[in-house]
Amino acid sequence: MISGYSLKNLNIAPGLVLAPMSGVTARPFRQLIKELNPNSVGLVVTEFISVEALTRKVPKSILMMKFTEMERPFGIQIFGYDISRMTEAALMAQDTGADIVDINSGCPAPKVVRKGGGCNLMREPEHFRKLLTAMRQVVRTPLTVKIRSGWDENTKNALEIAKIVEGEGADALAIHGRARTQMYRGDADWNLVGEVANAIKIPVLGSGDVTDRASADKRFRLGISGLMIGRGALQNPFVFNDILSGSRTEISKNPELALSILSRYRDLLLEDFSPNGAIGKLKQLASQMCRGLQWRREFCMAGSLEEMETIIMKTRESLQQNSALLAA
Repeated sequence: MISGYSLKNLNIAPGLVLAPMSGVTARPFRQLIKELNPNSVGLVVTEFISVEALTRKVPKSILMMKFTEMERPFGIQIFGYDISRMTEAALMAQDTGADIVDINSGCPAPKVVRKGGGCNLMREPEHFRKLLTAMRQVVRTPLTVKIRSGWDENTKNALEIAKIVEGEGADALAIHGRARTQMYRGDADWNLVGEVANAIKIPVLGSGDVTDRASADKRFRLGISGLMIGRGALQNPFVFNDILSGSRTEISKNPELALSILSRYRDLLLEDFSPNGAIGKLKQLASQMCRGLQWRREFCMAGSLEEMETIIMKTRESLQQNSALLAA
């Protein structure tokens, strides 16, 4: 049984979180995951939002905070370096009615760390301390932080940062077990995640390489309070339900299921995005979820939603014909 954890008066149960992913966890994807995993996702979080853009009222950034009631508990993740802009953005996020404000201190992208945000904050512990102090003073909702194991293999300072996070009153900490220089290569250092979890009293969540019940159970035995799952949800959108039930959804063996998911995702995307915007996100999901399916390449090469729909219809007709032949 996978239990949950509490942040102030907010209960996150089960302790399975859809990790914030840049360019992925917009409202349509979050809603898709919630629909496919009823009662199996404890928390969903936005993709990270720049405080520079947010505090300048850039419409696209304001839209990124949009959510629906069915997504709750719901968190908004922000990133930046400037303390005044971070606090202002945190208040904007809080004013939307979000349940959690999350600070991204783990993003490895060069365009983010060059400006002082993301994982670069781990290289400036004293600045980070001041930032957390200022934000804790103004944010009433649960305030959480996401970090990495460190900047590189020689400077894994997650424990030092974790004690700062706890000391400045943050309510939970999530750790991706890779260093910034690893990006998403190699294995996540779960021993370090477990060490941190047992060294501080606030809930610690781990992230990296969790794809099924076996890998989830192995991580929970380290003493963590929850798991953040990102890329695993792109590869298998049923991963949260599979972890709780102990089953395994083999999408590559169920093409009709994959087609249904893509059709539903298209409808959700068109509520928030233009047709051109929806195309890219459909390809993003199909490229990960549909590995092993014959029509995956054709779908990912499509140039329009109409072409994608034609591929879906043709594939369904072919599946029905094959089914009829087998029945005969």
